[in-house]
Amino acid sequence: MCRLLAPLAVVSVLAAGLPADAAVKRLPYPEIKVEVMPAYQPDAAFEVMRKALADAVAKKDTRALFALVGPSFMWTLQGGTTDRFDLGRDALHNFKVLFGFRPFGADADGPVENGPYWETLAAFAEDPTFYQPSDAGNLVCGPIAANLANEAIYEQAQKKIEPADEQADWYFTLAPTPVTKAPGDTGAPVAKLGTVALPVVGTMPPAQEGKPNVPPTHLEVLLPSGKTGWIAAGAARPLASERLCYAKTPAGDWKIAAYDQIE
Repeated sequence: MCRLLAPLAVVSVLAAGLPADAAVKRLPYPEIKVEVMPAYQPDAAFEVMRKALADAVAKKDTRALFALVGPSFMWTLQGGTTDRFDLGRDALHNFKVLFGFRPFGADADGPVENGPYWETLAAFAEDPTFYQPSDAGNLVCGPIAANLANEAIYEQAQKKIEPADEQADWYFTLAPTPVTKAPGDTGAPVAKLGTVALPVVGTMPPAQEGKPNVPPTHLEVLLPSGKTGWIAAGAARPLASERLCYAKTPAGDWKIAAYDQIE
């Protein structure tokens, strides 16, 4: 059974730090090139929707938020079906269950553990990167995604640096990116990355158990050389990420149309 997504904000680069003991062996590994999806350039109506979403989340205005949910909202799991999505119920019901406004199996809003998931919604509202899936009609999704140029090389790297039964936190760079010795270092970069996937092993500020999540400003990454360095948090996104998608209605308005979970 898929999990509910309160933990999503923990894996989002915009919402939380990574654990200090992020799973990874600090060894050299083959460079993993990626192809970043072409960025979607929002039209005026899309920007209106984005602002409305950000305002609703910032104010925790449920009425304004629910008004942005499209009539055919879909909830998927890695692009397929999930037993949490109730085909017999309307779009708003499923949206409410997904984001912790209504308990699973209930007919009315009520308490949900750790819900509502405003932090998760805020992470999406604040992320400025979007793309259009090639097989999804007029959907626009965020955050932006990337495809591995060679899955076999990625699997080789995983086997080399990931401990048994654990997975590293793989991110990808959005564009050529300088790597520095320390967070915010203004000296000469120690390396420069192309568009690649690489493990994140720490954040600044670091995550602290039992304390509120603080969005990181910088990510510590393991380079193919086996050495580590720091990049700006905004320069990368998780390679595997849950995504919120939008679609334009016949009237020209953008609505929240889909959500795809990763596990």
